[in-house]
Amino acid sequence: MGSNRADALNAELKNIYDKRKPEQLQNRECVTWNKLKKSALKPMGNGCFGAAISSGNQKGLGAQNELEALRTAGTQTADQWSVTPRVITDTIELSGLYMEVSKGNDASFADGLVLQMDEGLSDAQKELNAQLFRDGTGLIGRVNGAVTASTTVTVDAAILSHFQYGEPLDIYDSAGTIGSLGTKQVSGVTISDIDLSAGTIELASAQTIDDDGYIFRQSVADNTATGKEISGLPLITDDGTDSSTYEGVTRTGSGYVAAWKGLEIAMSSANLSDDAMQKAVARQLVYSGKKASAVVSSTSQYRKYLTSTLPQVRYEKGETRDSGVTSVPTWNGMPWLVDTDCGNDEVYFLNFDYIEKFEVYDLKYDSTNGKILKNKDGKDSFYAYAKYYGNVGTRNPRAAAIRLTGLAEATF
Repeated sequence: MGSNRADALNAELKNIYDKRKPEQLQNRECVTWNKLKKSALKPMGNGCFGAAISSGNQKGLGAQNELEALRTAGTQTADQWSVTPRVITDTIELSGLYMEVSKGNDASFADGLVLQMDEGLSDAQKELNAQLFRDGTGLIGRVNGAVTASTTVTVDAAILSHFQYGEPLDIYDSAGTIGSLGTKQVSGVTISDIDLSAGTIELASAQTIDDDGYIFRQSVADNTATGKEISGLPLITDDGTDSSTYEGVTRTGSGYVAAWKGLEIAMSSANLSDDAMQKAVARQLVYSGKKASAVVSSTSQYRKYLTSTLPQVRYEKGETRDSGVTSVPTWNGMPWLVDTDCGNDEVYFLNFDYIEKFEVYDLKYDSTNGKILKNKDGKDSFYAYAKYYGNVGTRNPRAAAIRLTGLAEATF
């Protein structure tokens, strides 16, 4: 009997395994995050501070008669902004046995330790890219239709790609609001399937959830009123509707700074058009004196743009007619970045000179005391965690970005 088992094991070890890196079955592209430059300023103390002149010496300026008295002088008005670092972590744990059996075996399909750590960093970077298109609160989406003892949840979210297989979710009832949430109806239940066409996610177990429930990654909404995530692009372009302040400067209410309001154009479910895009870059230029350097959208809006512009392309006799695009997509001389983490109903026009990553600790594994792998007390296991201390910010919101929002979406 023992001989048969040994023969079976030896036969298994003779299998030929693919030595390439295991294929990743989830989308982990980080298009926009990788385009942002790291600021030369490193947050210290309570953050990174700077100043922006919101109004100049307009009072003392103007034409006058030859002997007319000079005007009473005004002053340049500066407002202080600040960027507060956020903390993003990703923890992995490996048993002592797992570490031993997954290393040093030529027949093994991959070194388990290296696999876990490399893929952990990929997961974390993908999450940072996703947070770039959220508002800092951690809200991923809302429940679209009450759920009664079912695993299927229809989601009202323009960024369904932010849901990942195996991701644990918390879902709160509809009674509360962001910053003052109600009852947590789902706690740490993982996603087992995602249907982008139907706009649904499948949970690992049946749940009962309110219509309009608030969906977060597990624990992200715990113990916070303002949110733990990085301050993404929606906050840069917000005019004060979603948040009355940005980087500590007031956008609405008493003492607001008008020039600090972001720029966005509500499209009211209209289709993306060349005129709407021209309007966006023109408005950004008029308000800030700066031009965008790139267009960013999801595949939905890129398809909408192609649908409206390809019929206008003229073909000479003998040319091959191709409805696809083989070169790098551009618009108005700017690269068009297709980022699947961008909302399906929005298009951003970004100036990368004015959007920076203010970082205390770039994304990598913690190596406190010179150790990355740390023994877990009382267990034959080891853990490691990647961490990121930083945030995204700008010294000039209107120069940094403008957004077309509420666009008609292409079907998936």
